[in-house]
Amino acid sequence: MAKINFSLEENGYSVREVDKYIDLLQTEYNNALSWGEEMEKKLQKLEENIKDLGMYFTIDEDNQNEVIRRVFEELTATVEKVKQNAEEKAQQIIDAANEKSRNIVRQAMENSVEIRTENTTIMKNLKSINEMISVILEKGIQ
Repeated sequence: MAKINFSLEENGYSVREVDKYIDLLQTEYNNALSWGEEMEKKLQKLEENIKDLGMYFTIDEDNQNEVIRRVFEELTATVEKVKQNAEEKAQQIIDAANEKSRNIVRQAMENSVEIRTENTTIMKNLKSINEMISVILEKGIQ
């Protein structure tokens, strides 16, 4: 997947951008599932066509059961492969989304620590400035 960068806002990453990215991942996941379902439908149609073709070929009593068994085995194996491929692709999308989510949370936490550290430094500086102003004002009043 391409590296994604989100804009930083006051409280972390842009919620709108993260939501948009999650929507994109959901769309890809749904597309993978739809693709798998479409492949299953095509295989079912192929199975029906093969059954229809059986009427045009001479299948004698000796080979009838063997032909049917082989066709069924091939179709079953093909359906399972397509289903497995769709499930694997869906899992890859889910894994990528989970990894990206973990990275986003980790980066947000790191940024939060940096912001808190900067805030602490700023507050200490403001306190020092306030103390200096107080000293100056006290000397000016005396």
